[in-house]
Formats: sequence, C-alpha cells, structure tokens
Amino acid sequence: MKLIVSDMDGTLLNQTWRISEENKEAILEAQQQGIEFVIATGRPYTNVTVILEEAGISCPVISLNGAETRDVDGNLLASQPLSKEQVRIVHNILLEEDMYFELMTNKGAFSPSEERCRAISKYIALRELPELSEAEREKIVNKMFAERVRNENCKFVDSFEPLLEDDEIVILKIFALTTYEDRLVKADARLRKLDGLAITSSGHENLEVNNLNGHKGYAVLEYAKSKGIDASEIMAMGDSYNDLTMLTSVGRGVAMANASEHIRNQVAYTTKRNTESGVAHAIHEMLASRVQNA
Repeated sequence: MKLIVSDMDGTLLNQTWRISEENKEAILEAQQQGIEFVIATGRPYTNVTVILEEAGISCPVISLNGAETRDVDGNLLASQPLSKEQVRIVHNILLEEDMYFELMTNKGAFSPSEERCRAISKYIALRELPELSEAEREKIVNKMFAERVRNENCKFVDSFEPLLEDDEIVILKIFALTTYEDRLVKADARLRKLDGLAITSSGHENLEVNNLNGHKGYAVLEYAKSKGIDASEIMAMGDSYNDLTMLTSVGRGVAMANASEHIRNQVAYTTKRNTESGVAHAIHEMLASRVQNA
C-alpha cells in the first residue's frame, strides 16, 4: 500500500469527536514508512484542520465528500461545486419536505435556524452518547456546537436567496437533516430523480448532496492518479454510505465494525469500532501484511 485514506466521523474520531492516541501513533508510523495518509470526510476543511492540528497530524484533506481536495499546506488542488441552478432545485425540494438544511460554501457554512440546528445536535448526541446523563450530554453538545460554529465559520441567515444570487458564493455541498424518517425518505426519493448529483448520507438522519463527481471515490482516485498511485495500492477506511464509493474502488477497503451490515458486506476487510481505535488496528494489520509479503 502506498496511500491510506480515512473518513473521520464514525471512523478516525472517537465518541468525543477526537483522534485517539492509538490512531495518531499508527498514522505517524505509516507516514514514517513512506505511506501517504489522506483524510476524506464530509466535514468542511476548516473543521478538519483544527482536529488534525490538535493531534499533531499533517496530511492532505479531501473535504465535503470530495467537493474539495487540498494539499498538506491547504492549497486547493481540485473542486467540484454545485451549480446555482442545481442548488435552487434541491433547495426548493428540501423546503417543501420541511427538511432542515445547510449550504456549505467557499465562505463557510450557512444555516437558516440556530434553534433547529442545536435541537438536531441534541438528538444525535442522545443516540451517540446514551450512557451519559442529560446534563453531561448538554455540556458536550454546547461545546461541540460552539466549536462547529467557530471552525466552520457558520452563519445563521433568514433566507438563502441572497446566496443564490451572489456570484462570489460557491456552493460545494448541501447538508440536510431531520428527525422525521418519512421526510427523509420522501426527500431522498425526489432528489435521486435529479440528474448530475451525488446523493448520499453519513448518518441515519441526514442527506448529503454534491456535484456528480463530488464524492469520495472520485476524489481519492484523482488524487492518487496525480501521485502516480494505482487504485490497488490504496487502503481506505470508513463506516457510512458516503464512504462506499471509495471503499469499493480501492485495493483494500476496510469497514468499521460500527458500520452497517450492508456496508461491511461490500468490502473484504473489517476492523474494530471507531471507539476502539479501529483505524490503528487496520493500519497495523496492513503494515504487518506488507512485511509478510515482502
């Protein structure tokens, strides 16, 4: 393997959305052995860099599901934005289905409701951190919400209309959430009838809308090609549906134990849960196999 690619949420990050010491050490060990490490996430770039810097890791980043690729110094290598026409059509469908959604742009994230955003964050925390008391969850939600608003340059606006008319605003991804399954199902069905879009999700309650080539599989292979690395020489790790395009297009696709059975069945390798430093386990297994096959 010459390239390791890792998703973040549910994969590289633990239950408090940080990189464990075990994962950090495994990544640094792989880099020391000359293997390149790349992040591929649905998160915006500015959200990713804060976490990487905290862990002491430097690497290229594929962000917003593949809408942007940046090198280790943050220079933009590739971009797959949505057209304003595409955004307007998706915008209208999501409004009609009463989905909460955000526009992820070159100027940061834009949200129509701080109240709904915070409420959904609490709902997700309840599902992800059921062992904590309500007060403890509230503390974590407030901290993560404040970090997200700051790190993603998130702004709350009354309407998205001005953004759709502003030529300086480049819309890279639309992120929609709801706690109502029927709304999610209806919106998903309508969006998948549209041409030129990549529709996926990173959780049970969300939809992610990108340009047709704005997905992790395309971005990973294009980045590898620029480095002269073949798909067979790539290991990718992930847990969600927005990871499938990269997991199934590389030589060593690794699903987390916390991934759904459907996702685990799509790949040849599995590893431990994200809360058990599964990334470190997968990297060590891969490095050991390199030695055995040398």
